[in-house]
Amino acid sequence: MVLAGDVLFVAGTPVAFPADDLAGAYEGRMGGVLWVGSATTGEKLADYRLDAPPAWDSLAVANGRLYLSLKGGRVTCMSGR
Repeated sequence: MVLAGDVLFVAGTPVAFPADDLAGAYEGRMGGVLWVGSATTGEKLADYRLDAPPAWDSLAVANGRLYLSLKGGRVTCMSGR
C-alpha cells in the first residue's frame, strides 16, 4: 500500500475461492490486483489485473509514476501523465 497525494494504491491477490482451487489466489495462480482509490472519500478510482501477485512491500511512487514489483520477477511502471 502506498499513498501519493490524495490517491491510495493497494496491491495484492484476488479475493476469490473457486471450488476447484481454494488456495489458488493465495499461492499466486490467479495473478494479482491493483486497486486505486481516493484517500479522502474512499471512492474506487480504478482497478487493474496483474499477471502475477505483487512481491511483499513492492509499491513505490516517484515523479508521477507508480512502480510495482511482481513475484514473477517483473517490475511494472505506471504513469498518471
